[in-house]
Amino acid sequence: MKQVISLSLFFLVISLSIFAQVDTSAQPFVKKYFVIVQSTTDYATAKATAVYAAKEMGFRLDLRGLEPNKQSGLTFSEGDCENEGGYPCYIARGRYDNGYYVSIGWSDAYEGFAKGYYVVIVASGDKKSTKNAIIKAKKIYGTAYRRVADVYVGCMH
Repeated sequence: MKQVISLSLFFLVISLSIFAQVDTSAQPFVKKYFVIVQSTTDYATAKATAVYAAKEMGFRLDLRGLEPNKQSGLTFSEGDCENEGGYPCYIARGRYDNGYYVSIGWSDAYEGFAKGYYVVIVASGDKKSTKNAIIKAKKIYGTAYRRVADVYVGCMH
């Protein structure tokens, strides 16, 4: 019985030490917080809100050259998509572009978001860095909210 317990403890310690050495920095997803002032199924409505939000909040408007697309929700231009594997193509906000600026995202690209919506995002980053943006957004948009999602930051090709 002592041998079984000793052997079990040995394997437990070995397993824990191996697990502790796993490099989590190589994980392809990171948690990002998004400050959202509107979700809508109508792109024109989202764009009007984005323009207004940028003006009222004093944030830069950056629609990233995206246009609505029936197949993918949003897409970059055909020329831009050549480098991304073909048209249409869409890369969600949150991959190394944190900060305070107004953009429109496609909800299907974010884990845990309701599907089929254009979301007007006014800030992205970690929880602490988006705190002031949610406070400012709620003064103008009482229904503004902050949502966390895992964003893929791994290789795209």
